Amino acid sequence: MTQDPSDSEDKSLVVQETELNVEPVVDEHTGKTTYRIRGKLMRRPDGSLVPTTRFDMLGLENLDDYSDLEFTDKDLRRMHAHIMSMRMGTTASAPLQCSGPVKCIFRHRCPLIDRSLKLPGSSEINFAGQNAKKFPLLRPCIFEAEFLDAQRQGYIQEYNVNEDSPTEMMMVSKLAELDLYDYRATLVLSHGDKAGDGIDLLKEQVTGCTQEGTILKRLELHPAFEVKQRIQKLKSDILEAMVGTRREQYKQAAALRQENNTDPSSIVAELKKKILQIEQGDVDIIDTEFTEDTDPTE
Repeated sequence: MTQDPSDSEDKSLVVQETELNVEPVVDEHTGKTTYRIRGKLMRRPDGSLVPTTRFDMLGLENLDDYSDLEFTDKDLRRMHAHIMSMRMGTTASAPLQCSGPVKCIFRHRCPLIDRSLKLPGSSEINFAGQNAKKFPLLRPCIFEAEFLDAQRQGYIQEYNVNEDSPTEMMMVSKLAELDLYDYRATLVLSHGDKAGDGIDLLKEQVTGCTQEGTILKRLELHPAFEVKQRIQKLKSDILEAMVGTRREQYKQAAALRQENNTDPSSIVAELKKKILQIEQGDVDIIDTEFTEDTDPTE
């Protein structure tokens, strides 16, 4: 395996300011440094270009097609994090992006909210006055990400999932993702939507208007409750598929063992059965005298 020259212990070979497969470009006017992809090459501080494997994470055959693009160091780090997240599947993108204490639709249930902060002369929570340093703005919600991981691990243990199986891990990830959506729907029903509907599982819908201008309304089952029902159906389908797949695998394995007839456990079981039959007298045993064969020529 060829070592990446940029990984050399020689300090003179260390790549400028970046650990990715890019070339730094300094703007003459602003002095701001951006980076351009240079295929499989990387520029050293002395100006020379050396081969590198640092940007192989993209999995692109022709990186030169992107040589016209420029990225900042933060851009590159976000690209790397996003690519790693995508490789884990769509479930990794399920947690909400934190929008802060004012805009988050679930702020009433967020444990980071200081409920002792009230609006002047009111008993309502002052969301705008919260300490912004506590919130991971524009990053995945800490609690949803933890919830997702906990659910995934729970399914892995409960169903003894083979973590080397992409199919089983995909099913487990989908189950955890559906649990997260079910949790969100429950929050809507427990606190109400923007219109205040949902607490009683119902929602008031406008159906029309009379000639006199009277608005006609009717109560319907809240969409969040319908979402919960659909989620349960999807989860049941996934669990049935996962269990069914395993059942077929067991059947195939059992058929193969029967065909080969070399399963040690089956042989031991058969021997135990024969011994039990002998002890109960169910098998006739013929007594005979043992004689040793002799050579007739002797």
